[in-house]
Amino acid sequence: MTTLTLDARLATDGPGPIRTWLVELRKLVDTRSGITLVITGAVLAGVFGGGALLFRDPLPFTDLVTLAGVPGGVMAAVAAVLLVTAERTHRTALSTYALIPDRGRVIAAKAGAAITLAIMVTLLALAAALVIAPVGTALTGHEVTWTVDWRGLGAFTGVNMTLALTGWALAYLTGNAPTPIVVLLVWPMVSSLVSQAGPNAAEVMSWLDPGAVNLLAVDTTLADLGRIGTALAAWVVVPAVIGIVRELRSEVR
Repeated sequence: MTTLTLDARLATDGPGPIRTWLVELRKLVDTRSGITLVITGAVLAGVFGGGALLFRDPLPFTDLVTLAGVPGGVMAAVAAVLLVTAERTHRTALSTYALIPDRGRVIAAKAGAAITLAIMVTLLALAAALVIAPVGTALTGHEVTWTVDWRGLGAFTGVNMTLALTGWALAYLTGNAPTPIVVLLVWPMVSSLVSQAGPNAAEVMSWLDPGAVNLLAVDTTLADLGRIGTALAAWVVVPAVIGIVRELRSEVR
């Protein structure tokens, strides 16, 4: 039996999973919109983190990290949406699937890129907090307590991963960028308004909270795990399954 050379395998199967993932990571920042999101997230990290020192004294270092990372989490979700929908907007889907015939590999690589970006948000928030803490303390006189709640940071990273995957899933579900972005930005306000309607409404909305993963930061009960599972199913699993099935069956143009 003739063994296919590397070039022949690339010609038939396209790049492997790792290379595909790296390509999708690069797509996050090689456009003007991607660069704009990165710059915006960095600026807002300083604003949110530095602003927290004006109102809290002392400020736990973990809280400083999470506050600095909040804008980045939102930007990561928006970037995940654009990563999926840009293939249609810029008409590159045909080229992508011609080079990588296995659509599932491309879809998985985009999910992996979204998760990686969410993890990088925490790392960048840590770096930003290390700069903001001494500078902010010198300017405001407010102290930062240098204790790190690793469980809390892990839960924060999980929330960002959930948001990024929500953007990825909704983008495949809707096939356009504006709808998922609007949903991601408007849902917290809608959820807050509905929750104020009464205790029953608040209970229902707690089972649909995409930030339910943050419950892992404290002692977690079975009810909390149920809320996390329900939220992941509603925001990630169900939209992803419907959207991916449509993506695998649709005609590429």
